[in-house]
Amino acid sequence: AGHDVVEATPPDFELACEVWRTQLFGELELQRELLEMVMGEGGRKFVELTTMNYEKVDLAAWANAQVQRNGIGRRWGQWFDSYQVLLSPTWTQPPFVYDFDINSEAGALATVELMRPVLPANLLGLPAVVVPGGMADSLPVGVQVTGARYTDLRCLALAEQIESACGLSTPIDPID
Repeated sequence: AGHDVVEATPPDFELACEVWRTQLFGELELQRELLEMVMGEGGRKFVELTTMNYEKVDLAAWANAQVQRNGIGRRWGQWFDSYQVLLSPTWTQPPFVYDFDINSEAGALATVELMRPVLPANLLGLPAVVVPGGMADSLPVGVQVTGARYTDLRCLALAEQIESACGLSTPIDPID
């Protein structure tokens, strides 16, 4: 729909995923008891499974992750000077079966790996919107539109174009 699509990877994508994990797990160490008071059973189990064999994040590691986050954010900002948006899948694999993410440590860790495309925007506070781009086993497969800071409206406009072009109506009924 009038857009040039090129293949490009933002800088430090892998590092952004690692820093996200360090920051999240560091914050979980500090806030876990409080979070568990408001989390459902599935959420508590997911956190337990994903953190059970993960090295504890101390204050120095957490602070270093914050410094790295700032550098990654600067480099992504420069990347967005050349590319208006980043289009990516929402997950790296098709949707999984119910409870896959909380049935085992392997399932929980695999779920974290599935989420990799959404982690940098989460880490960096970037605007991102997800729309269905197709179906896999009667479940929607998402397309994520991520933009530079303060480009929320651009992301929403492009997401609307993608949704219209794909012809999928939302919301969907996952039971059908």
